[in-house]
Amino acid sequence: MVQNSDASSGPGGDSFGGVLDLGIMDQLLGLDDGELGLLEEMLALYQEDTPDRIVALAATLSSGEMSDMADVAHAIKGAASTMGAPKVRAIAAEMEAAGRLGKFEADPVQVLEQLKAAYAQSVVALEGFIAKRKA
Repeated sequence: MVQNSDASSGPGGDSFGGVLDLGIMDQLLGLDDGELGLLEEMLALYQEDTPDRIVALAATLSSGEMSDMADVAHAIKGAASTMGAPKVRAIAAEMEAAGRLGKFEADPVQVLEQLKAAYAQSVVALEGFIAKRKA
């Protein structure tokens, strides 16, 4: 099981909390009897699929295809939920909702940039989480 110290962001602690949902990390580890194989495979898929989906989001924004954007954002939201990446999930949910409504409350380009940054943070955190568990 993940120790609470993993969630701290104080001196000597990790900063996984806030970037990763440590409850989801516990669940994923539990599915593999505490081993990292499943989590590593899932991370590889997340890294393979999500960047292409982010590119597809940008294309739908450029074309104005809001319903297509909602569908792509929904897929990203699901992947982020599965991987325990709450920031990515929240931003993707915002984009999905905007696509379903046909309008953004915020600048969509800025939201897309926030998604890219949150995705990058989630990958670094997931890689760090795995590295720490291997140590």
